[in-house]
Amino acid sequence: MKVYKLFFILLFSMLTISCTSKNIKKANQIINKIENYRKLKHVIPNNLNAIGVKETEEGPVYYKKVDSLNYMVWVQAESSIGESKIYYSDTQKWENGFREVDKSKSK
Repeated sequence: MKVYKLFFILLFSMLTISCTSKNIKKANQIINKIENYRKLKHVIPNNLNAIGVKETEEGPVYYKKVDSLNYMVWVQAESSIGESKIYYSDTQKWENGFREVDKSKSK
């Protein structure tokens, strides 16, 4: 019985990693489109529709314009166990989970 549990845990983990990797690849393609848009128009798009990507509430890739220069792109974890992967344009890096907001800076 323990062998079966271990097998299903490993299988579920591999599927989750595979789906997340596929979504990251799709997100990286969107990031390239956003950066090309920025080079051509000297601004970042207000939404993904501006770069020819249909936005849906179901994702799997999400976009948010933070300000006139910065944006976030993220993919939800494939399970409730994992965290989202977020790309921040200010660092040009993927991070695990959303950043903490320092409320003392906003006053």
